[in-house]
Amino acid sequence: MTPQDALATLSKATLISPEDAPKRTPGLYLLHDHENVPRYIGQTMDLWDRIYLRHCSGDGNSHKWSTAFNAGRLWHDRKNPKSVGADGKIAKALRAQLARRYCHVRVLPMPEKSAPDLSNLEHAVRKVAQGSMTDWNDQKAIRAVEPTELVDRLIRELRWGTEKRDAIDRQAIIWRGLIEKTA
Repeated sequence: MTPQDALATLSKATLISPEDAPKRTPGLYLLHDHENVPRYIGQTMDLWDRIYLRHCSGDGNSHKWSTAFNAGRLWHDRKNPKSVGADGKIAKALRAQLARRYCHVRVLPMPEKSAPDLSNLEHAVRKVAQGSMTDWNDQKAIRAVEPTELVDRLIRELRWGTEKRDAIDRQAIIWRGLIEKTA
């Protein structure tokens, strides 16, 4: 398959929720953010694990949705001593839920491909991709946002009580303080 054919097929694949990615299946994927904008082209030997587990709830820049929403009430940095452990875990869990409910992905399963072949194809596909599709590729830091209206809706849907709401509000206060110091 040529990079152009792979990109065309991936771009036309059905948008699915992260949990619907095929398990134990290699392939390419295209992450869409909460506004349905395609942002990242990746490859993996296990689509479900990489998308549902890692991108939704991982730590660090290689876990795109988790990084993109690591702000405000969703902020938690396990390496930052200011991030309160229990509160941070609640914020991180909410961040994962947000990505799982409001972000989508297109997948191109390629069970016949080896890891090196997938890696080579991914790089070639990224070279022919246009527009926003690679905004998050090769970025040392993705600008994190808290989509406030979606977070408010999710909190209502989850029927969170005062204890959890207070925990994420404390995380937001800490996050704002850190942002003000760097501004």
